[in-house]
Amino acid sequence: MEEVTSREEDIEHMRGNLQRLFKLSLEAMDAVEAALAGSSGARDLTALAALAEHLKDTIYSEALFFIAKWQPLGRILLYVESMIKVSYDLFRITRYANEIMMTLELAPNTRLGEASLEATRRAREMVERAFKAFTTGRAELARGLEELDSRVDELYRHSLKRIASRESVPRDEALEAVVLRQLERVADHATYIARETLRAIGEAGVTI
Repeated sequence: MEEVTSREEDIEHMRGNLQRLFKLSLEAMDAVEAALAGSSGARDLTALAALAEHLKDTIYSEALFFIAKWQPLGRILLYVESMIKVSYDLFRITRYANEIMMTLELAPNTRLGEASLEATRRAREMVERAFKAFTTGRAELARGLEELDSRVDELYRHSLKRIASRESVPRDEALEAVVLRQLERVADHATYIARETLRAIGEAGVTI
């Protein structure tokens, strides 16, 4: 009985770090939304991204130690493996948010269109929904993200088509394409978390 309790404590510790990493990713996305909405300036997210990387590496080390210590099988092993993958996705989301902020810092007077703000809000919603699905094991939250992901993709493709149709492109439109590409990657990583959720609960073949 004591062994089971200790094993659960190890899992809970990893869950705690994963939750902290998730909160960092949301903080980063909220900062991006605030900057694009004009309610605040571009914030330096370098330290936040570094902390996210540290948490990602910590979860990876803890997961390897857990596997070596307890030699889990079945769903427990699958769940720990999924935590490693989800931690990487959350880390990448934070990194993309940081790259958006660096882009905005390099061009402080840039005025991006509504597409960037819409994509940010949709991508953030995807991240929050996908992580909630993972932590609760609720497949219905993981499914259905495809529509949100498609809309972010559509915003990015429309930006590229607009640029490709012109011989000369305004700076703001070019920068918006860069930002939308980064937001498209954020949405992709949220989708990966949703897929990993379905895999972990035995619904790997389900379309999200």
